[in-house]
Amino acid sequence: MTVKQLLWLVCALGTLCMSVAAQATSASPTPSLNSKTGSAADTAKRAVIPPEKAKPITVPRFDKPPVIDGKLDDEVWKHAAVFRDFLQTYPGDNIAPSKPTEMMIGYDARTFYMAFRCYDEPDKIRATVAKRDDIFGEDNVRVFLDTFNDQRRAYLVGFNPLGVQADGIMTEGSGTDFSVDIVMESKGMLTSDGWTVEVAIPFKSLRYEAGKGKLWGIHVWRNIDRFNDEIDSWMPMSRDITSQLSQEGHLTGLEGISTERTLEVREEC
Repeated sequence: MTVKQLLWLVCALGTLCMSVAAQATSASPTPSLNSKTGSAADTAKRAVIPPEKAKPITVPRFDKPPVIDGKLDDEVWKHAAVFRDFLQTYPGDNIAPSKPTEMMIGYDARTFYMAFRCYDEPDKIRATVAKRDDIFGEDNVRVFLDTFNDQRRAYLVGFNPLGVQADGIMTEGSGTDFSVDIVMESKGMLTSDGWTVEVAIPFKSLRYEAGKGKLWGIHVWRNIDRFNDEIDSWMPMSRDITSQLSQEGHLTGLEGISTERTLEVREEC
């Protein structure tokens, strides 16, 4: 075989290999990307979500407001939507929590209401009359409200067993800005079987989209400090997905509410 023939053979083989590779690439489906749900790979990594948590939770409208005293004895709470079956996501990986937790929600034309019942041994609860935003070193509950359902930003509101507040705006991938103070009312108390908190957040304290067919994203977490900083989440969380808000649950049914808005911004001295 001459040198010319050898070069021709090499070129022919190269062309054939490129053709086969191109056909294989065109035959392989391209994963679709979605700004809200992430890649197809993220979908495959997502934790298994129970059917009752996969569909939006309808928030009931209250006929009258509860008294925010931390007692949870108002008749109206019997008509609230109830969040149960939390999962320990840290240090465990979607396992049974050390202690059970319940959270209830409802609303009226002007206010969004939340209540928490955190079962525990009263003498082991860690709580102090802390400064605002300084409650995350003790027992607490936290709620992320993605009021535009864009999975990019959410209000973070937290409460310790005495009802001391923490609040800020969490941006996915950038942390939480605690310089914003949301106008709201909360009260907590220790009980014979743990602790309870009641919360009222005026809609005028928030920026949001609401109305028929609109969704809010939501995460509900409980932090039990003495159990290695345990985090219990209402929604299962996959450690293979870095985004928190892409794994949130959803609320619906917020209709006929106030469109006023008030937001306090605290200036640091």
